[in-house]
Amino acid sequence: MVLQIANDMRKIFCLLLISTSFVMFSQSKEDDFFSFYKGGNKYKKPVKYVFFNAAHGYEKKEANDKIYFYMSGQTFVFNSKAHKIDTLAINNLKKYELENPENLQKKASEFYKEKKTIEEKRMNLKRPIMYPPTDFCKYFRIFVLEKTDQNTLLQYEVDWQYNKF
Repeated sequence: MVLQIANDMRKIFCLLLISTSFVMFSQSKEDDFFSFYKGGNKYKKPVKYVFFNAAHGYEKKEANDKIYFYMSGQTFVFNSKAHKIDTLAINNLKKYELENPENLQKKASEFYKEKKTIEEKRMNLKRPIMYPPTDFCKYFRIFVLEKTDQNTLLQYEVDWQYNKF
């Protein structure tokens, strides 16, 4: 009888431990979401990956605690105080859908229009929500992938600072 209770307690403890770890690790950061107005519905930002390739004329500059990636008229900034670098095996590159930096502006605009339409229907608005004039940067979560000499990839979480309109 005592052994049965001990086994049941172990099972309950293990389930509690597993469920707690899932809750802790599955929570998203506040930066992973955006809303059209304060207190409005929050939408999860899609994750986009761009590959840094110096052979395409892309530039990388370091200043203070930041790394600037200039790719096809777009500027991506890695801030070591706010973001992390992750190391991946080069074999994992096939798992990622890489985006052309030139197309990010168009994709962000389309994503915005889609979510804006959903929000307008939900709110039953008579006048549509205005388009942002230039800033579509906040609608995607972007990672820059860079190949190193050791056949590994560095994954930088970046802020999309500048886009051409």
